[in-house]
Amino acid sequence: FTCSAVFLVFIPSVLAGKNIYLWSMAICIYIVVMTLLVINGADKKSLAAGLGCVGGIFITGIITVYMDNLLQLTGVLDEESVYLMVLNPEHPISLKGIIFASILIGTVGAIMDVCISIASSLQEIHQVNPNLGFTSLFKSGMTIGRDIMGTMANTLILAYIGSSLSVTLLLIAYNTSMLELLNREMIVVEILQALIGSLGILVCLPLTAILASFVYSRSTPKILVENVVAEDALPLVEDNDTEKNPTI
Repeated sequence: FTCSAVFLVFIPSVLAGKNIYLWSMAICIYIVVMTLLVINGADKKSLAAGLGCVGGIFITGIITVYMDNLLQLTGVLDEESVYLMVLNPEHPISLKGIIFASILIGTVGAIMDVCISIASSLQEIHQVNPNLGFTSLFKSGMTIGRDIMGTMANTLILAYIGSSLSVTLLLIAYNTSMLELLNREMIVVEILQALIGSLGILVCLPLTAILASFVYSRSTPKILVENVVAEDALPLVEDNDTEKNPTI
């Protein structure tokens, strides 16, 4: 589903001059929905993780647009960007939209990983102890999320550095000034991808924890649990008839 959505829908839409912002958001949401439905089916875990992912995607998109306007990026990162500008003169491709789509698509995998991890962990906790309420589940979700956040942020940063390592080495080798290097738009976009991806994960952590805690706590079978505990507490009754009439 992911490859089909990107190569058969998103890329042809971009080449046709469609709105990259809307199509990238739609493709990311489609990938999230289809992935969760295929893996988990339509259950409460998929609902909580999916809503957390969608919220993280929207927040990531808003932050990307804000930082794009704040830094006044042009989208011209290298020679390939210039070729994209003249590829379709009738419907020119927005280079700033390409930056937006690259950040969003590059982040959606990490956001989905974090959201499903928290939703799945809270579901297991709820099944072990169904009497836990919203507050206890939310605290557990935040504790799990803090551990995930540290490693996932490193994953994003290392992934972006590794994908452009050769270009980074050349830029550092031929630029003696660190200030000049940091003012290059290519380096700025790479740093922006890692920072916005980390912020997107940071936002979806409490959002998914809140949604999962609410969904699971609403379905807590407290009456059944109390009945089971009461049955376990009952004393065992000996069979008096067996004692009076022993088998010969």
